[in-house]
Amino acid sequence: MGSVKIESETSVKSFVLPVDGEIILDGSITLGADNNEGDCKEKNVYYMEKSISSWAQPDVWSSSKFNKATPDAEKIPCFDDVVEFPENIQSTILLPDLTQYVSDIRIGKQHFDTKKLLDHIRAESDESLQFVLNTFLDTGVVVENKQCQSRSGCPCQKNVLKIDCSSKYCPVPTCIDPIKPIGHCCKICGGFISFDVDESFDIMEFKELVESTVDNYGRNRLDYHVGRLPPNKVQLLVVDKKEYEGTSAQVVNTIDYNMQKHWVQSAKLSKISGTPLYKYGMGGKIFVSMFFVVVFTIGAIYAYYYKLPEIRYPIMGRSFTSMFSRIQRRTDSVVSLTRRDSTITTSGVRTAFRNPLYDSRRGRVQVEELVTPQ
Repeated sequence: MGSVKIESETSVKSFVLPVDGEIILDGSITLGADNNEGDCKEKNVYYMEKSISSWAQPDVWSSSKFNKATPDAEKIPCFDDVVEFPENIQSTILLPDLTQYVSDIRIGKQHFDTKKLLDHIRAESDESLQFVLNTFLDTGVVVENKQCQSRSGCPCQKNVLKIDCSSKYCPVPTCIDPIKPIGHCCKICGGFISFDVDESFDIMEFKELVESTVDNYGRNRLDYHVGRLPPNKVQLLVVDKKEYEGTSAQVVNTIDYNMQKHWVQSAKLSKISGTPLYKYGMGGKIFVSMFFVVVFTIGAIYAYYYKLPEIRYPIMGRSFTSMFSRIQRRTDSVVSLTRRDSTITTSGVRTAFRNPLYDSRRGRVQVEELVTPQ
C-alpha cells in the first residue's frame, strides 16, 4: 500500500508488481541479467513497507492474558502493563492524545520512563521504529508503577480511548441475534452482564461465582473476562472457545440468576445471543416430520379397519377357501333379496320387505276363489 520510488539507473532481473499501491520511476531502469556481472549472486529481494499503527488499534497488541472474551477496549495497554516494542521492527506508532498510564516501556532491552521516552522520540535515534507525537507534541504516555488498591477493582485506564476499529476484521457471527458488549468492535456470539457498583462491591467474590459456574459447565469449553469499566461499572463476558453451541449463553443465565442483589447498585443489563445457525429451523423440521408421521399412522389405521375387507387379492393358505365362501354366501344372499323379495318403485315410496317363503300370487288367487261362491 502506498508509493514506492525507484531510483534511476536501477538494474534488476525482474519485478513482481504489487496488487495495490504504485511504483514511481525516477528515470530509466534495466530489466534482465547482465552478462558482465559475474560476481552477482541471483537471489530474491523483498520490499517491506513501513506499517503505520495507532496506539488505539486493538489488534496491534498481543498478550498472554488475552483470550477470546477480552474486549477490544481492554487490549489497549492498561495501567499495570509492561509495554514492549521489538528491537528490529519497522513500524510507525501514532501516540494517543488522551493520557495513558503504563508501568514500564521497553524498546528492545532498554527501559524508558516518561521523560526518557520523550527525549528518545525527539532525538529520532532509532530509524526503524518511529513514534509520532500527538497533537500536543507530547507522548501521551505516562510511565508509573501503580497498583490497584480498590476492593471493587480498577479500570484498565482512567481515560478511555476511542478504539480504532478501522483495521479490525469482523467474521460473520454463527448465531441468531449476536451481541455487542461494551468495548467490542464486532458483534459476537455468547453473553454478557454489565451492572453498576460502588466501593463496597467485592470483585473477588464475584469472580469466585464466575469461576465456579464456568467450572461446572467445563472450563476447557469456555473463555470469560471480568472487566472494571470507568467510572463505576463491571462487565462479565463469556464466549464458547470453539464453535458457538450456546453453552456460554447458559452460563451467563446461571450467573445472572445467582448474583447477589446487593452487588448491583442501580442498572443491570444482561444479554445473550440466540440459537446457533446450524440448529436454526430444527424445530420446524421436527414439527413437519412428526406431522407426516401422525398422518401416515392415522391413514394406516383407517385403511386397516375400514378399507381392508374390500381389498381383493390372492391369499394363499387354509384361510383362502373359508374367506371366499363367506364372501360368496354374502353375495348370494344379497342378490336373492334384491331379485325375489325387494319391490322396486319409481314413486319415491320406501320399498317393503316381504317374506321369501310367502308367494303373493297364489295368495291372491285363493282369496278370489273363496269370494266368488258367495
